[in-house]
Amino acid sequence: MNTQDYRINIYQILSEALKEPQEEFGEEQQDIVDFLQSAFEALQYPIDSENYQLWPNLAKDINGLRNDYRLSFLYPAVKRVLPIESIYRQWTLDETAEVPFAKEKGHLMSDFALHMQALYDQYQLSIPQEYSSMPDHLCLELEFFAFLLENESIELQKVFMNEHLNWVDELYQDAVKQDIPLFYRQVIQVTAEFLKYELDKNLRS
Repeated sequence: MNTQDYRINIYQILSEALKEPQEEFGEEQQDIVDFLQSAFEALQYPIDSENYQLWPNLAKDINGLRNDYRLSFLYPAVKRVLPIESIYRQWTLDETAEVPFAKEKGHLMSDFALHMQALYDQYQLSIPQEYSSMPDHLCLELEFFAFLLENESIELQKVFMNEHLNWVDELYQDAVKQDIPLFYRQVIQVTAEFLKYELDKNLRS
């Protein structure tokens, strides 16, 4: 497997890990852990395997994992985190916008979400119904970038990464602060670390 294939698979794996877990998800975790370890070594990304080695045990009970998913991302609102780009961005960069929260963070359907929607339309891709109000959910952005890795130029990949994948470290800080369940805290941590190395590589190349 070449480095491009490793990267595509990592993006797809992390995307799936951020979606509501399905029945077979727990059974796949040992294979995922083994793959991530090999992939990070091949890419020379020094991501500590301790940050994902526990996933097979943490995901063994699918009902427990679904509850962890709800506690991490749905409720209670005061403890959850929202892995949605708009939450971490100024709502609009349009200086003429007159809505009172135009320059605030923490609102859905920002300029970044509208841009993601436009990109999906451009490539004739559909946004799943459950994400219709959040086309900039991290799982979709990771999935979309895997699509770009397979189908677009390095230049366009770099543009997308620098525009849409440089906010996840803030999400991880919130996941730690909110003390969300360990599995999803580690998924966000590994995603943030992986993206940090990906962004660094972009700057060097």
